[in-house]
Amino acid sequence: MEKILVKYRTWYQGEAPRPIKLQIPGWAGVANNHTDGDVPQPWHCTPFIEGATYGLELVYNFDNECHVKIIDGKIQFIGDFSSEKNKIIPPIDLPPFSTFAPGHFGMTSCVDIMVPEGYILRLEPHPRYYTDETYTTPLCIPGHLQTTWWPKIFFVVFKNPMPGQTYIFRKGEPFAQIMVLPRKTNYDVQPMSPSEAAARNNFDDTVVKYCKHFVENDWHDHLGHNFDDKYKILNNIFIKSGKEGVMKFLQDVVDKVEKKRKTPFKGKLLFRKKK
Repeated sequence: MEKILVKYRTWYQGEAPRPIKLQIPGWAGVANNHTDGDVPQPWHCTPFIEGATYGLELVYNFDNECHVKIIDGKIQFIGDFSSEKNKIIPPIDLPPFSTFAPGHFGMTSCVDIMVPEGYILRLEPHPRYYTDETYTTPLCIPGHLQTTWWPKIFFVVFKNPMPGQTYIFRKGEPFAQIMVLPRKTNYDVQPMSPSEAAARNNFDDTVVKYCKHFVENDWHDHLGHNFDDKYKILNNIFIKSGKEGVMKFLQDVVDKVEKKRKTPFKGKLLFRKKK
């Protein structure tokens, strides 16, 4: 696995970008065991876990809390920053927010991040934005910064809150995430060949038909919806043994199940050819 070197410098009380960790209980959901009768939580989902912890997070570093809302059609930044004015050298206007385009506002990140040549710094909403039922988490606008050569303490752009909505910035709380990605990507989008499509379809059918024979947690939520951990199990096998390991595992499950049947299965089982 490639290790990407990320260097930083800070301004005022800025902090280094840090790995994103799920907060349970917190923005990733409540701490339950996903058993019968439980309410499904974001952290129950392996794709969400991997997606939410892939990047680094930026944290609000000012001492004073700030509320951002629309009042009489104009955006307002509400907070008492008087205690911080004498701490900042050179002095700047506070709050640390500004408006520069209709429907959007910006805030200093208090950090300059340098990524390797050939890469960009991508800003995105923090994953807690997608799970926040209070609608107070700010919506960061995606953007690519060429920080290999751009040497500034950068600002982050947010979409204005909706009328009646309030964004809340609190010291120590993350407000955006960053990822370091290749500067250029060329996509070659093609349809699968008939044999590839057939193999994928057979793969899909096999998982659906035989998953109940290998899942470890099969449960129903408070509304009666069925959940299990087939994706998590197969994903863990893939991480350790790759696609071939997943295929072998499923083939072994199929062989074991079909061997127990009173009527032998005559269809095509799965991937590998019988020797």
